[in-house]
Amino acid sequence: MKNIFIKVLMENLFIKNREGNKIALNLTKIKPQKGLVFVMPGLGQTKSAIHMQNFVDSFADKNFTVVIFDVTNGVGQSDGDYSQASFTGYYNDLADVIDWAKTQDWYQEPFVLAGHSMGGGCILRYAADYLARVSGIVPFATVIGGHQTIAKFGRDDLPAIKIENGKEVIKKLDWEPFKEDILKYDIVPEADKFTMPILMMVGEEDMGTPLEDQMKLYDGMPEDKEIHVVKGAPHTFEKPEHLAKMKQILQDWIDNKLKN
Repeated sequence: MKNIFIKVLMENLFIKNREGNKIALNLTKIKPQKGLVFVMPGLGQTKSAIHMQNFVDSFADKNFTVVIFDVTNGVGQSDGDYSQASFTGYYNDLADVIDWAKTQDWYQEPFVLAGHSMGGGCILRYAADYLARVSGIVPFATVIGGHQTIAKFGRDDLPAIKIENGKEVIKKLDWEPFKEDILKYDIVPEADKFTMPILMMVGEEDMGTPLEDQMKLYDGMPEDKEIHVVKGAPHTFEKPEHLAKMKQILQDWIDNKLKN
């Protein structure tokens, strides 16, 4: 008898991180599920952004249960103040979401990790720390290390917009603590650890995490890897043609590399 896949979307679940702060997450649960994927936005982004929902749709269409969340000290529904954002804090939120998921009946290992920009950097760090738990990685326009990030951005280059009381409010980082923290991270020397399937994507016009930076990581990875450059696309995909190409790349990779 052919399996019938049922999608169940549970919006705005709230859990607590190790600091006792609220993390907002969405769960798209598939029954029966082919696999599990955790999706992580980047700095100044939210789980509801169109390119992040493109991740959700791409994996859910292929019968993966999907967990996507807003980081704390971000601009989404989770607790905290964007001024206090840090790579370490975002990484810890990812780890805490995964630890929460372990208590759920749909949890399974190994799982897939997908993330954009600093979220990509966090999933790479997690995969390097817990190799046996991860069956595939999708670092999209990823941060590869603090030195590369600081070389391209300065104190006033990373503002973010948060909706407060129905109005857009510009938020800024507390730059020196952010800089000190992210400079602790550099995934490039550990590239040879990633023996699981890897899918990298970057926009042709990405100025923040350009192709030449992506190649520093890609060249050090073992053979089960792909990198795709999307013509005309910036760091964050918003145009329909870029999102369609992103989805096609993702779903082809899922079909070819995540068969089990």
